[in-house]
Amino acid sequence: MRLTFLGTGGVWAAPVHGCTCAACEAARADPSRARAPASALLEVAGLRLLIDAGRTDLVDRFPPRSLDGVLLTHFHGDHCLGLTLMRWSMAEPLPVWCPHDPRGYDDLTKHPGRLRFLTCAAGDAFCIGPVTVTPVALIHSRPTLGWVIAHGAQRIAYLSDTRGLPDATFATLETAPLDLVVLDCAYPPGAPDPRGHNDLDEADALLAQLAPRDARLTHINHDLDQYAAVSGIVCGIAQDHETVDVG
Repeated sequence: MRLTFLGTGGVWAAPVHGCTCAACEAARADPSRARAPASALLEVAGLRLLIDAGRTDLVDRFPPRSLDGVLLTHFHGDHCLGLTLMRWSMAEPLPVWCPHDPRGYDDLTKHPGRLRFLTCAAGDAFCIGPVTVTPVALIHSRPTLGWVIAHGAQRIAYLSDTRGLPDATFATLETAPLDLVVLDCAYPPGAPDPRGHNDLDEADALLAQLAPRDARLTHINHDLDQYAAVSGIVCGIAQDHETVDVG
């Protein structure tokens, strides 16, 4: 399995409009340090699955027949805005697996165009060809799913957006070894409440409990980038365009 990060940013990802912090100024000066909305491309067993779809350039990145489906964590705009453009296509239908959320995003589910929304429930595994996908519940401000993807003995978990994990999700994740965990971490340690994302201490504690072979942090905000630059802590923080090979 191969996972390529198309974006690793939260809604306050550098550069933030109007912010002059060191991380935002660095991202303006060097576009390679800017972060696009958190999303990833999973390539496994001949399949190409998009995880989240907040980027607005998806129709240019993915011509017809270049994707086998989309795994959508939830219906916040920074995770599904790109689908509002992908739906107006004359290409064949594209399946989008998603949580049950009657609010959806604007009129996206009411007028899906080429998209075929397939509602999932936590714990109800399904197959996409030879790949098994298990949705798991996350803790966020609206219905949100993480995705556990298994092919043979390889197993990865993509867990964004969340603060903490429900007990049932831990139980699912701990049934077999995890080769890679991609985990939400928006803030530096001690970020104030209220918030719906992990800070660095919370993310580290979750990863210590899950004990994956490899891990990356995503949904990074500008204040975490600034903290990382000052503290020198960069290990495990995913970067846009980074590729991780599993197995």
